[in-house]
Amino acid sequence: MIPEYGSNKFQCPHCNTVATQEWFTANNASEKASGILSHLYLNYRSTIPDYSQDNIVKFLKNIDHNFKSNFNRLVPDGFSVATCSSCSDFTLWVSRDIVYPKKTTLPPPNSDLNEDIQELYLEASSILIDSPKGSTALLRLALQKLLEQVGQSGKNINNDIKALVSEGMSPKIQQALDLLRVIGNNAVHPGQIDLEDNTEVAQKLFGILNFIAEELITKPRELENLYADLIPAETQDHIKQRDGT
Repeated sequence: MIPEYGSNKFQCPHCNTVATQEWFTANNASEKASGILSHLYLNYRSTIPDYSQDNIVKFLKNIDHNFKSNFNRLVPDGFSVATCSSCSDFTLWVSRDIVYPKKTTLPPPNSDLNEDIQELYLEASSILIDSPKGSTALLRLALQKLLEQVGQSGKNINNDIKALVSEGMSPKIQQALDLLRVIGNNAVHPGQIDLEDNTEVAQKLFGILNFIAEELITKPRELENLYADLIPAETQDHIKQRDGT
């Protein structure tokens, strides 16, 4: 659950826990502050004569009125703070956008990806909140380089996917590839999918890229290593002779 303005619960970017958030805004801050002031006076009011109680109540009401009428001068316009119930740390928001901390709770890139692809992944994650469209465009470029890593040309994503399909690629992987390809194209060229403020869609594409890497790179590598470790060399030679390779 990516942080969303006004949401009572989201994944805290500090502790990575999905936790309840306590919001402090210009709209509710004056009421909270007035409540604290009234609470501080409770003990004091209980220790003075009854005839003074009315004066204290009038004083508190006057303070409450003045405080609320002037509070917006003290708090920046559009300023909000959400405090995490799990770690007690906070996120800072201005005009409904998170400005601190500038990070997201995304999984790391697949370690089997080439270093330059991992760098693109990390760069895309760093701008996800500010620019979902820019983040998606970088993921499209990462996909292009991923296809090159698995033996395709890397020049035309659509043709590379077609070639993999002709080699018997799983339909699920094909769907994942086309999903990232199509949405990525909309980030680069205007299309039917609006990515300007669609952080949720952009966020899911990181998982899609890692899924593709897992299926096309990690699992085949693990199978090759297992085959090499467990099948004797002589048996491997017999298998090659059988298959004419």
